[in-house]
Amino acid sequence: MSGSNVEETSEQTRGRETEPTARGRGRKDKSRDAVANMEARLAKVELAMADTREGLDLIEQGMEKGLEDLREQIQDLRERVLVSQVQPVSHEEFVSFQGKVLSMLASMESRIEALATRMESRDQEVRQELAIYKAAVSARVMATQGASRVEVPKPQGFSGNRDAKELDNFLWHMERYFEAIALTDEATKVRTATLYLTDTATLWWRRRFADMEKGICTIETWEDFRREIKRQFYPEDVAYLARKNMRRLKHTGSIRDYVKEFSSLMLEIPNMTQEELLFNFMDNLQGWAEQELRRRGVQDLAMLWQ
Repeated sequence: MSGSNVEETSEQTRGRETEPTARGRGRKDKSRDAVANMEARLAKVELAMADTREGLDLIEQGMEKGLEDLREQIQDLRERVLVSQVQPVSHEEFVSFQGKVLSMLASMESRIEALATRMESRDQEVRQELAIYKAAVSARVMATQGASRVEVPKPQGFSGNRDAKELDNFLWHMERYFEAIALTDEATKVRTATLYLTDTATLWWRRRFADMEKGICTIETWEDFRREIKRQFYPEDVAYLARKNMRRLKHTGSIRDYVKEFSSLMLEIPNMTQEELLFNFMDNLQGWAEQELRRRGVQDLAMLWQ
């Protein structure tokens, strides 16, 4: 009975795993079909444009041939006129020549009208295909933009408090914001970050900006900005003071408050090993809490946060 339940559960699990995969495959197939349809329509547009170019070539060739024939007839007329000065041209010959010229012009006009009609028809087809293609591309772009549009929360400002944690959090949130909006230009990062400075931090930036205009200093990259703002607002001996406070820290209230305070101090001491951190955490606990953690076999801080 137990084996049957396990098999049923396994089958259900496989079904759940397969269902999203099938849906994902279906979406991919639809996407491929849409791309194939767009490519087919684009091929039709290209063929229609090729036909149009061919029509233009035919018109040009027809006009050139007609003009060449007309030149020959005119040249023939000139020769006849010259000859007529010696030997008069008969009325029948003149009428025959006139008929040939008019027939030639009518033939050229007929061919031009036929080709113009054909080109107009192809032009309408090209315009229709282009309209369909543009609509398909526009719909696809809008769908992609709609799917990828994510509301990015704005980072909180920094007022200039000489608090290491507050400044570190400000810089960290600004970097995550840059990643979310795909901002890579260094100068733009600096300008964007300064928009979130308030109070004392704003006054500091105004002074630094004036120094930059005078050529006294340069803050062109995000690393330059980080260095300068930390030099101004980061408390001195942060790690040293954090070590002293960690040594004085005692578990007197709730375990949650103790963990919160210890974690805050831990983040201000980047070079303390895991063994040192675990020792300080355990040593400052009340006796019953320390015994419970030792009974559970806690050997590193990662086990404490589980």
